[in-house]
Amino acid sequence: MGWQADVTGASSSLNRAQATSAFVLVVLTWASMPLFMKYLTAYMDGWVMNGLRYSIAVLIWLPYLAFQWRAGRLTQGLFRDALAPALCHWFGQACWGLSPYHNDASIMHFIGRSTFFFMIVFGFILLKEERRLMRQGAFWLGALGTVAGVLFMYQGGAEVGSTSIVGVLLLLGAGMGWAAYGVTIKKFMGAHGARQSFAVVSLYTAPGLWLMMALWGDSSVIAGLAWSTWGWLVLSAVLGIALAHVLLYVVVKQFGPIVSDGVFQLIPFVTVVGAYILFDEAMTGLQWIGGCVLILAAYALLLAKRRSMQER
Repeated sequence: MGWQADVTGASSSLNRAQATSAFVLVVLTWASMPLFMKYLTAYMDGWVMNGLRYSIAVLIWLPYLAFQWRAGRLTQGLFRDALAPALCHWFGQACWGLSPYHNDASIMHFIGRSTFFFMIVFGFILLKEERRLMRQGAFWLGALGTVAGVLFMYQGGAEVGSTSIVGVLLLLGAGMGWAAYGVTIKKFMGAHGARQSFAVVSLYTAPGLWLMMALWGDSSVIAGLAWSTWGWLVLSAVLGIALAHVLLYVVVKQFGPIVSDGVFQLIPFVTVVGAYILFDEAMTGLQWIGGCVLILAAYALLLAKRRSMQER
């Protein structure tokens, strides 16, 4: 019994250590994505960037999905259940892929933190248990803070040309898409594994992005891309899409969505440091105020969520 307890404890510690490592990787990876994407804007438009990055992600996960299918290991209803999450993810990814053309890299994740607010709103609509949040004062404080923070970020960025109304709308669209993606994953994909889920979601998402690339993108630039540009493009797709999404499932499973989203508030600050070093981007005073208000608003929403869960 004692030996078994030691083994169980060691296994639990190992799992936590692995999840902690995954946590650090997700934060660093997603913080770096606006930097990768801002760099790539010089070589291709957003439609092409989105289409190519998701093509790479599909090529990574397609062999795994084919192997699982041939082995008879795909869970029942997987392809049906992935339709709604994939549609939401496609919309969010389309907006996110266009956003670096209208925003500095330093502010992208700050406004992207509005995701948590939209996730709660969509949760009200699709998940009955989420509606108890409306009884929490911290929720309404967080909602107000989210609106105020976005307005400050826009006003401060408009003064120096680091954002625009189109840029803000694209980031809010990305936040809405990711939020709906998260809620639909919770509602429809609970019976399926993380790797199978994302493999099918990426398989569904890519054709929509390919169609947009064909309709509005300048695909002629692809043939002229240098090997170094391909290297950065592939690295951004592998880290930011194929790897980070699966690591996210590991993090949430070990630490829970509340703690996870709390720590993810660090991501915008890491991006700011990288943008300053690589692109010499500096946020205005009003942008810093707006960014900090957004972070505080997210923590208020997290507090409201935790309190609502304690009511059960």
